Order: sequence, then structure tokens, then C-alpha cells
Amino acid sequence: MSSEATRVALMDAAVRLTARTGTKGLTARGIATEAGVNQALVYYHFQGVDGLLHEAYRRATLALIADFTADLEAVTTFEELYGVGARLAARSTDDGSAALLSHVIAAAHSDDQMAVMLGECMGHWRAAISASVHRVLASRGLDTAMDVEALTDSLAAATVGLVTMGAVPGQPLGDPLKAVGGLPPLLDRTLRLVPPALARRIFRSRERPSSGTSSGQRADH
Repeated sequence: MSSEATRVALMDAAVRLTARTGTKGLTARGIATEAGVNQALVYYHFQGVDGLLHEAYRRATLALIADFTADLEAVTTFEELYGVGARLAARSTDDGSAALLSHVIAAAHSDDQMAVMLGECMGHWRAAISASVHRVLASRGLDTAMDVEALTDSLAAATVGLVTMGAVPGQPLGDPLKAVGGLPPLLDRTLRLVPPALARRIFRSRERPSSGTSSGQRADH
């Protein structure tokens, strides 16, 4: 087995084991056994289990993003963006990516290195979603009237929650992604019906304090 093939085998093994059992208790021996190689190669290629996990999760995230990049770049409506998310959720459930993400999030609560790695991976997803949101809003002339980055953060966080909960065996909350499926087309129809100039006024008015609030603040002083 070539050096690169060994690296790939170890990373794939780490992802499979994490999806099945979580991050706690992962050892160089266990990962190497899953990959069918000598455990010393974990240290040779990655300087240890932590280095291997970081590279493995980063690689898995970038691969998943790459598979959906073309779909995200073609998005022009919120309904289409939802459609990409639904396909990604189905894929993540089938291949174990959703379970992997759940375990990584859980580990990040008590592992600083895992938290840093998770933040890096989420940053890649955020960038991909942000470009789509900018494009959808720009088509209605609203990309400068709304806080696109805040909206992107909300959509990214909501998607992670919907995908991971939807993949839990038995679906204790039903199919949460399907449950919100009617919202994106409703939002698209609303944006089409409301004139862009009026929509911009509505969004911008929310950023200004009301006269009552201003008066109250002055009275306090």
C-alpha cells in the first residue's frame, strides 16, 4: 500500500469508527485495525490520534462540500437552497456523515482541539451557504438591506440541527427537515410579491430604534 493510500485508509477508518461509536475511546490500535495497517503508521503519518482525527474530519467535510458545490452555485431561490439541504441531509444520513457530525459536536464541548477543528469545518460550510444566500437576496435587490452574514449563521446552525436530529434512529422529533419544507417557497413568494423598494424599507426600519424607545432612553438620562 502506498503512503497516500495508507493515509486515506486511516482517515476513512477514523470516520467510520467515529460514526459508529463516537470519539471517546478511539485509539491508534483500533483505527489501524479498522484500516488494516500497523498502528505505528498513525504516528508516522499524523503524529497521533488527534492529528489523524483532525485531518480525517476536515477531509470528510471538504469532500461533502465539493459534492454539493455545483448545486449550491446554481441556487437562485430559498426553495432551491432548501432542496440542496434536503439532498445533503439524505446523503448524510445514508453514509453516516450526520452521525459523525453529532459525535464531533458532542466531543467539542470538552475537547478544545476538537472545537477548533469543528469551527474550521463549519467555516467551510458557512462560506458555501453565504454565497448562495447573497445570490438569492441580490436577485431581489435585498443583499444590502439585510444582514446576510447573520442570516447565513442562522441557516447554517438550523441546518446542522435539523440534519443531526433527523438522523437519530427512531426520529424522536419526526422528520424536522420535512416539517419546515413549506417555509422556503412561502418566503420566495413573499419576496416576489413585495416590491423590492418596500422590502428594503421594511428591513431597514427594523434596524432603527422606535421613537418611543429613543424617548425612553433620553428620559433615563
